[in-house]
Amino acid sequence: MFIKNKKETIYYSGFSMEPPETVELLDNLKGKIISNRTHKIIKLEEYKILSFWDKINELGVWNWSKKYPVKEPELEQLLDGYRWKLKLRDRNGKAKYCSGYMSFPRKFKELIKQLNYLFGSKIRF
Repeated sequence: MFIKNKKETIYYSGFSMEPPETVELLDNLKGKIISNRTHKIIKLEEYKILSFWDKINELGVWNWSKKYPVKEPELEQLLDGYRWKLKLRDRNGKAKYCSGYMSFPRKFKELIKQLNYLFGSKIRF
């Protein structure tokens, strides 16, 4: 999906029984980290953002499904598992939104590693 003239977006939030861990790209090379009920605004490096987009391409994130698990489970799920949400829009307008509950796409751990590198966060799942 391509959307022109839209704001560059990097947003991830994940939680399980605790307050969510969230990272978000803000304007002017700033980032926001919400973890353990603390909010922190940080300065991001341009080269790290560009490297992040390269990694997103390498990991094939643009091809991930919109929802995980892809098929609805047969049994009702307990609500104490890990729930996550990812929103991306690169500088060319290419966008991806996906979310999941106790199910993850391939290379999800690598995505978390890249988010932690970019934001200096400690997201765990």
